[in-house]
Amino acid sequence: MQMFVQDEYCLDPVITHIKTQIPQQFRESPLTQDYLERLHDLYNKMTRPEGLFIDPKTGAPYRGRRRRIRVLFYRQLHQTTLPREQILLEHQEVISQIETKLRSPGLEIKRLKGQDYYQWWIRWFNPKSADEILEQYPYPNPIPAGFNLAQNVFFAPPESDEQGFIFEGMKQRILYVDGLKEAPIIGLVSRERQQANPKHRYALLDTLPEGSIYTIQVVFSHDENLDSHLTRLEKGIVGTSLKPQEVKDDIRTARNELSMGNRLFWVNQAIFYQAEDEQQAQIIEKNLHAIFNDAKMPLIHSNYDLHPLNSWLNALPFNFDPYYARKYLCFDRLMYATELAALLPVYGRNQGARHLPCFPFFNRLGEPVFFDLLHHDFVSQNSHCAIFANSGGGKSVLTGWMIQSLLAMKDARVVLFEMGNSFDRILIHAKAHGKKTNQLLLSNKKDEAVPLNPFCEAYKAIPEITDNLSTEQATLIAQKIMELKSNLQEPANSEDVVCGDGHRSYLAELALALRTMITEANALEEEQFTLADETLLIEVLSDAILTSFNNEIPQMLTEHIVSAFKRRLDRETVARKKDRILDMHDRLNSYVINSVKSRFFNVPTEPLGDFDIFHVDISAIKDDTGKLALVMVSLLPRILAMAEATQNDNRPTFLFIDESHLQFQIPSVVTVCLLIAKVARKLGLWLVAITQNVTDMNSEKATKILSLIETWILLGLDEKEIADVKRFKSLTPQQETLIRDIDSQKGLYAEAVLLGSRYQGLFRVIPPRYLLALLMTEKSEKAQRHLLEKEHDVLEAAEIMAKKLEQPNTATHNRAYFYD
Repeated sequence: MQMFVQDEYCLDPVITHIKTQIPQQFRESPLTQDYLERLHDLYNKMTRPEGLFIDPKTGAPYRGRRRRIRVLFYRQLHQTTLPREQILLEHQEVISQIETKLRSPGLEIKRLKGQDYYQWWIRWFNPKSADEILEQYPYPNPIPAGFNLAQNVFFAPPESDEQGFIFEGMKQRILYVDGLKEAPIIGLVSRERQQANPKHRYALLDTLPEGSIYTIQVVFSHDENLDSHLTRLEKGIVGTSLKPQEVKDDIRTARNELSMGNRLFWVNQAIFYQAEDEQQAQIIEKNLHAIFNDAKMPLIHSNYDLHPLNSWLNALPFNFDPYYARKYLCFDRLMYATELAALLPVYGRNQGARHLPCFPFFNRLGEPVFFDLLHHDFVSQNSHCAIFANSGGGKSVLTGWMIQSLLAMKDARVVLFEMGNSFDRILIHAKAHGKKTNQLLLSNKKDEAVPLNPFCEAYKAIPEITDNLSTEQATLIAQKIMELKSNLQEPANSEDVVCGDGHRSYLAELALALRTMITEANALEEEQFTLADETLLIEVLSDAILTSFNNEIPQMLTEHIVSAFKRRLDRETVARKKDRILDMHDRLNSYVINSVKSRFFNVPTEPLGDFDIFHVDISAIKDDTGKLALVMVSLLPRILAMAEATQNDNRPTFLFIDESHLQFQIPSVVTVCLLIAKVARKLGLWLVAITQNVTDMNSEKATKILSLIETWILLGLDEKEIADVKRFKSLTPQQETLIRDIDSQKGLYAEAVLLGSRYQGLFRVIPPRYLLALLMTEKSEKAQRHLLEKEHDVLEAAEIMAKKLEQPNTATHNRAYFYD
């Protein structure tokens, strides 16, 4: 077995993969093309030697790359007398078993084909002109007669000197590892570990120079061969001093380990590296010695390699000959299976669902991280999502980048409730690139009032009413609403999580809005609301709808329900009921006679119409719980109606609710959200709950809606906030460790932890700098942007701001605190 691990600083294949995943019908749309161009530009800037910025975690440039781990298995035919066909069958059977064992812990594997070898070796043996060669001479398909892969990967004659080979002027050399000085920890070479500097955390492989390849060669031999080797060693031990006794003890230990199944293997470890000239080669060799010495795996100095050319050739893919290596090179060492397992570079970082490039992020190494909330490979139950952060955790940038990605990659419709108008520039950008935007800025000013008739779609409930709505049926609907409200503090069950209920009750939604108008979301009033009250509301509401429809009123208003209450009041004979009806009538009448309320809730409302982004800023009413509740229960059913009308057009709808801790404290809002969640799968309408006030999400009413959400994204939570999250979602110790490891850096990146049912891990939010300029929320950043917007338009100012952000700060020395 040979393993080769190297970093490729090229993300062009990733961009190509992303493009192929976008449906053809909107791949050429202006916004998608702009998105792809900016993403490609970001990838190009990340792969340059100076990177995008200096990473505080490593002290080195943060560069985009792909870590490639290639594993080769082969068997030497001259060591056996069996027929070739039988050997091939045995080999294939062994490979199948290995594949199964590698896949079982979740490793993703791809079988290499001729094209993969061709591209790999072209880049290896033509380090300066590989891209041009691959473009001019791609792998032939079909393969012509007489084609020889080994001969067709060299496009310039190789040269050699005393230390190694030279390809296109690049000196390529190799250094071997001189065994282990202590038992290796798990993931010694590839797992991210805390370094001596408390600020730094990285893996050994992360620090290798560009162009380096770490390789490990393992020989699988029969137990008899190992036993013979140990016997030869025993026979060669002479004397009774301490040293011979230690060797005997070691052999005894080895036999005990073998009997326990901890086998021994002959292992070669080496590192290929390349340099422009001799001086650079010496510097790189010194750096490599320091890196491997720290890992307690010292390298053999090049001066002691008697056959450097043969050493290099013997470690090439499919070229390793264990018998030649043992006889002439002497670099192989015996290792226990447990030690070998600890060395294998299969421990890495989260890369998400690499085949689902909807949301593009990065891990700490600089590898792309992808996932897709809508794909069944990523989610198992539903596509609802929660984004929880602390203040300054990067919530706005993450949300804005996700919205931009949904518009470009999925042609999604986005509804965004927010406070603070943080996303207004995203709308300007989207509109400039052909998207339909609809903005609703709620205001308490009389001349800026926005009509929000909660009953604008009341006539859709007529089929429910005309199907002989009896008192019993009205009571059943009322009971359903009461149950929904009373169970808000209970976790969602398996049926709820699936979100597959296709039935929608318009009457129940209208009754919720009417109830909210009467109670104004007052906690005490809500508690005192009885089943009889709810049934009464549904009966009065039904009367108002039918009467208005029969009178050919274009849109039922609040005043028509007030009239229905009057009619019911005239018919009622029970004094107690009459008092309750009168109380409800008077409360509701305030929305008709009070101009402050009536200009919002007693005027006809236009339908939402078609849009790509619907942006609602509720800053002006965030402190008025009653008005906030009524606005939400008025708008949410209209959004649901829009999703219902467009359920067959193959466009998903995402409902983003920023600062959701405010809305989720209001039972009527949570109840409407639950009604939406239950029909989400049928309508393609998915909820994204966002807050940076996790501590304020203390209402038990939020338990059901939050426990229903499958995918969670957490940004920088402290211990108290982690405890708050655990009230809504169970966290394993490993997940808690991931959350505690989050370390965001202002102006560079925000780190987040993805917790999905099938994928989880840490990732970095690094959008194109232009998008970052549009989404800035810090006071100082907004001040700089505002100055630029005085001289330029909004998007042009963002471009200028982005260019300033793109200049990487490479000053790791001569910092300001030296004062000179």
